[in-house]
Amino acid sequence: MVKPLRGKAWVFDGIMDVDWEICPFPELQSAGVELGVWGRYDQIGQFAMIKVDPDFPKKVRKGDFIVAGENFGYGHDHDTGPKAIKGAGVAAVLCESAGPYFLRNSLDHGLPVVELKGIRKAVQQGDELELDVERGYARNLRTKEELNFKPFPTFILEMLDAGGIYPWIEQQLKAGTLHLGPR
Repeated sequence: MVKPLRGKAWVFDGIMDVDWEICPFPELQSAGVELGVWGRYDQIGQFAMIKVDPDFPKKVRKGDFIVAGENFGYGHDHDTGPKAIKGAGVAAVLCESAGPYFLRNSLDHGLPVVELKGIRKAVQQGDELELDVERGYARNLRTKEELNFKPFPTFILEMLDAGGIYPWIEQQLKAGTLHLGPR
């Protein structure tokens, strides 16, 4: 299943709209990024969080985390925000709470989002973190503080492990464990 993840914390406070702070829609359009296509993570990842930190896509490293406050990813149901974050190399988002569309779209794209009360007080910019969605904990390796949450259910773990809902469906169809249409 999904192994514990380790990486550096990138802390963002305040309102983080999916189409503005997380992935600015006007910049995507003027760059000519084709939005309706599954994937394109590398292209869209160049725009992740640039409204709040213009150099974020250049500084973040594969496996790092975004740590945020309340209602991260609020706004429209566009999936460009999760795609940008995943494309930038972020392993997971840890936040006080997440917008429901953002949460669903993130899981669909294989990006874990953990709503975790107290995460903003427990983490500072640059802290090394460990996250285990199977066991249900986030640990600050600097302070040794651990916050617990309800572990992700097996079907979500399988979907994350596959890389998102479409790769998971493809795996299930190939294995003959998922059938579409009447039987």
